[in-house]
Amino acid sequence: MKEPAKPPQEALHNVLLSKGRVEALTDGIFAIAMTLLVLELKVPELPRTVPAHELLQRLGEEGPVFLGFFFSFLYCGLLWFFHHLAMHFVRHIQPPLVWLNLLFIMSISVLPFSCALLGHFRFDNLAVLEIYFGNLFLAGLLLLSQWLFARRRKLISEDDPRAARTVGLRLAGLPIALATAMLAALYQPIAAFYAMIFVLLAIRLWGKRSMAKKFPATVPSRSVS
Repeated sequence: MKEPAKPPQEALHNVLLSKGRVEALTDGIFAIAMTLLVLELKVPELPRTVPAHELLQRLGEEGPVFLGFFFSFLYCGLLWFFHHLAMHFVRHIQPPLVWLNLLFIMSISVLPFSCALLGHFRFDNLAVLEIYFGNLFLAGLLLLSQWLFARRRKLISEDDPRAARTVGLRLAGLPIALATAMLAALYQPIAAFYAMIFVLLAIRLWGKRSMAKKFPATVPSRSVS
């Protein structure tokens, strides 16, 4: 018996698309955002004949700007790496996943602004830290949402279940770590950076032990470092 035709809207939501163009657009946004981060590093407005010690002193005063660029570039690179890992296991793209990815790269495109705030104001400014880590938290949450949607729609390759599960744990750990950083900033602003790193390392260690119990070492697997 012939199955009834699906409504056009439902059929459109379930259509399978190539992931190549989504990855290309995402890579382009990351490349632009990570390049714009460096625009916050400005040459001090000093005479050409300024003594070396005065130039070094002025550069030292710009320390927060350099640190803001350093952290933001690393976080942006980490998000790109996680997106690359996730897309490695996604076989096809569906329209809702495209929209989730567009929201994700929108949050990435705002990172240069968040980085500028971090470099312009003091690191102990609570509003700046909440905006900065809130921006990163939103990006991490949207990346996790893409993974969960793909798993629900069975778009994830299960050829290597251990590696796929490891990637899922990594993606879940990022927004948890960033939420912890936002909470830590309320207690001690500078503690936000340490809290994020500590939680990421703790989740990674827990994930390794969890994987070792669930998947014995005798089972061959392409491990995700």
